[in-house]
Amino acid sequence: MHTPLPVAAFAAASYLAPSLVAPFFRRMMLTPRRDARPAPRLELPVADERLDLGDGLVAWRWGQGPTVLLVHGFEGNRAQFGAVIEALVMRGFTAVALDVPAHGESSGHELTAVKFIAAIERALNRLGPVHSVIGHSMGGAMALFTLARRGGAKRGGARNVALISAPSALGRELRRFARAVGLSKRGTTAFIASVEKHVGRPADDFDVRHIADVVELPVLLIHDQNDRQVPVLESARSAHMLSTAELIVTRGLGHNRLLADPTVVASVVDFVVQETTGSDSML
Repeated sequence: MHTPLPVAAFAAASYLAPSLVAPFFRRMMLTPRRDARPAPRLELPVADERLDLGDGLVAWRWGQGPTVLLVHGFEGNRAQFGAVIEALVMRGFTAVALDVPAHGESSGHELTAVKFIAAIERALNRLGPVHSVIGHSMGGAMALFTLARRGGAKRGGARNVALISAPSALGRELRRFARAVGLSKRGTTAFIASVEKHVGRPADDFDVRHIADVVELPVLLIHDQNDRQVPVLESARSAHMLSTAELIVTRGLGHNRLLADPTVVASVVDFVVQETTGSDSML
């Protein structure tokens, strides 16, 4: 990873004055670049409707049928789900793609775990019971935390959830970021403390191990073994802890490209479809 000179300078300063540079890296971590355009850059069908969910939150709807909510990750965008949206509509579903806070046409300048979950909560409340939720990267992780509290569709949640390239613990993501920018050990500690103080929650709260016992809905985990952004061990860890989870491991698709892979798209949509007539009474 090539680190820009100003970032490298602040990282070097973390050896001497960790608490002084921690806010810089906190802002860097929590402030998404709206012009980021990660792969895959897919052609997105024209939406049937733009949905104003309130509080500056925007979503987009395609098709008719049971609703599937799509949640992109940090610095992601709805266009990454283009292939999934097309496949869902062809199978008779409504696809609703959420612009998470500080992304797309939704308002905001920063994105924290708390704001992420609040946005998914708002979307679920406004959409009514949804059939499924599909989340990519941090969008998948935050969707799982949201649904763990809400339960199944009869409780305002979903029948199932598919998580693609999703981390299992926010604390490890923060430490990965700290390593990537070259923070010292003391700098890493100060950076995480700064994030926790700003968010108002310990990073350890957002760890799958804390919700594993209450996740009852079917979970599909898909991760590529060559993912350099979120290691495949994250999904393996989730699969080990979640009794209702199935894990599919791909090869050579990285963190983002699997969203455009026909086999991955088919696996996700087949997973959604197989629960269409399933009973939700257990949830």
